[in-house]
Amino acid sequence: MAVNKGKAKAKETKVKKAKITITFAPMKFNEYTISQKRSGRFQVVDAKGVNINGAQKEKLLLDSKVLKGSFKKADAAEQAQ
Repeated sequence: MAVNKGKAKAKETKVKKAKITITFAPMKFNEYTISQKRSGRFQVVDAKGVNINGAQKEKLLLDSKVLKGSFKKADAAEQAQ
């Protein structure tokens, strides 16, 4: 008798994606604009239309009070050195 040694069929699973509610209205300043993407992350664009990233982006988001920062661990590490 022949035995079926073929590959087992993979079962399809449906993954539910979390719905992100965007309640953030874009904030426009003279030098830059802060908006929220559909993914929930923030986008900072300067007046020329170039994206701002990295430490400068973090600083702008903290200064405009979009994000709340906690620097207790960083301050403690700097004082230890």
